[in-house]
Amino acid sequence: MTTLREARAILNWHTGRAEWLFIHIPKNAGVSLRKAPALSGRMISAEPYFHKSRAYTRAVAAKMRAGGEHHGFQHARWRDIHPKVTSRLTAVGILRNPWARTVSRWQFARLAETQGKDDPRYRDMRLEEFLEERHIYGHEPFYWHRVIRGWYPQADYVTDEAGTVRVDLLRFESLAEDSMRYFGLDQPVRKRNVSTKKRTDYREFYTDRTIQIVADWYAADIEMFGFDFDTPARRNLVLPDSE
Repeated sequence: MTTLREARAILNWHTGRAEWLFIHIPKNAGVSLRKAPALSGRMISAEPYFHKSRAYTRAVAAKMRAGGEHHGFQHARWRDIHPKVTSRLTAVGILRNPWARTVSRWQFARLAETQGKDDPRYRDMRLEEFLEERHIYGHEPFYWHRVIRGWYPQADYVTDEAGTVRVDLLRFESLAEDSMRYFGLDQPVRKRNVSTKKRTDYREFYTDRTIQIVADWYAADIEMFGFDFDTPARRNLVLPDSE
């Protein structure tokens, strides 16, 4: 069944109004960019209509249904989008420090549980325990569509099958400035889906051991984008002075 959001995206695609395809990596401020009024109609998300095939969309839906998960269709990777779309629209996405992103996913899991939206075991789960879930869900097919249980590297979302970056990449850590420069906006995008709880620096949750666990798991991201434990991406970015 086509949603109103998808119908609008299809209309903007067929009328030629759409300029960008947004590759939405979970927990990277994607909702902020997707819902920016200045980009309304000019950017489409990875709605099912734009997937590479109906078979792909059905397979995602079946997998998520079997696991009791929301479909999360809009988190499709660049390589999951039909070539007619990727050849016409400029793909854009947001990168985030992998240590910060992991903590954000963990905190989101705990918050979702307290709101009755997810597994109760997350309520008091420590970060060390959360990291162990990578061995359960890390290579689960289609789980790049998941937020809490999705352990795929960010590189997977923005590269083709040969490993070439095919997406213009902005930084979560400087999204206000990056988005204004990239899209030519007069004002920064408004932050959305931000927790009302007092924020703690992600670095305070880590030990030497857990720092290394994330470094090993996301080695591809660290190599491709130049992350350090306390820095944003520094390589393969679209803005010329971002490195």
